[in-house]
Amino acid sequence: MTTAGGPEKRLLLVVAAYFPDSYGGAERQAKILAEALGRLGIDVTLVTPSIDAATQAIEETSFGRVERIHVPQYPNYGGRHLLSFVQWTYKFLNRYTQPCFAGVPIYVFHARLHALAPALAARRLHSPLLLKLGGGGESLDFFALDQKRYIYGKMVKRLLLRTVNIFVANSAQIEEDLRRLKVPPSRIISFPNGVELPSQAQIHESFETRTGGRFIYTGRLVADKNVDTLYRAVENLLALENFAFQFVGDGPELKRLKQLAASTNRSERISFSGGVDDVYPHLLASDFFVSASLREGQSNSLLEAMSAGCIPIVFAASGVEDVVTDGENGFIVREPTATALAAALHNAYALPAATRRRIASSARDRAKEIFSIDAVAERTVSTIALAQRIRTAGHRRLPTEPARDL
Repeated sequence: MTTAGGPEKRLLLVVAAYFPDSYGGAERQAKILAEALGRLGIDVTLVTPSIDAATQAIEETSFGRVERIHVPQYPNYGGRHLLSFVQWTYKFLNRYTQPCFAGVPIYVFHARLHALAPALAARRLHSPLLLKLGGGGESLDFFALDQKRYIYGKMVKRLLLRTVNIFVANSAQIEEDLRRLKVPPSRIISFPNGVELPSQAQIHESFETRTGGRFIYTGRLVADKNVDTLYRAVENLLALENFAFQFVGDGPELKRLKQLAASTNRSERISFSGGVDDVYPHLLASDFFVSASLREGQSNSLLEAMSAGCIPIVFAASGVEDVVTDGENGFIVREPTATALAAALHNAYALPAATRRRIASSARDRAKEIFSIDAVAERTVSTIALAQRIRTAGHRRLPTEPARDL
């Protein structure tokens, strides 16, 4: 496929899963970033595996197109699903190493098995390669590759560390992790995820309707998000007057959590909205965003909540303290237990209205200052240009030594 414009006006954006197969934070981040890049005149081809044969293989969009490669299972699973990883790699290389893609930058979300194909393609096309890490600390992507049962995980890790021109770190923890892996500072760029900002009029209107008793979680309902601890904390507040908790998201834990809620005497206090295309109407109607996740890079759900002026109450996962200042624009729970989280929810519920308004406004201001998706898109364009210079220089270290914060 050919598109208008030279390589500098085009981008291959590769993600491990996408709508409608999956509704996670990385998928939302990819979508809004592609749309913002499109507004800057970049023609984006978003490439993703899909396990649903009924999904449209090529979907024209406002930013360019989504192209899905159908495979039996997600390539990142490996193990007994190794054939899907091989199929994905073969199909990707067959499609995206054609001459029309020569020199086109490739930006990959997350260092997992699916990243092998775009890394090999970048080498063949002489294209700049950027890689955004999905987690830091114990959830660092490279640790998952190391833990694969067979040697192919470690081989993919080594290839990525050698081939990637620019690593994008969205938290101080990830930046530190990359340094430990001996990635030169000149190949690390640090900037946050981006979010779409509700208008100031929407924020003002929502503030006028908030009562202090509406709490919300948005995100995937999976064990890795520690949703069981979250639910046990919520149970402690069900007897409070005007307390309500909403789970917004889909996943394998949804059915079990619904069954737990149905068995309580206060089941009407807990609601489940499933996966939604737009979380902002739910966030704008809530006072507090709650997450018990301990494994994050930088949580898109957290950033979206802050952009809606929804006060975060979160565990101290990787990336949290880059954006939340405890007591100023949210609350950080240091002890990762249901008891400690429940206590934090009680304290938040008891806050005076004026204090809630001040903290909510501070959360919104923080988001407006540094998380706007349009600002992040502009930083992404600058980062792609830097990756091109590094690619052209043959990975020689640039004069700038410290990690860059664009």
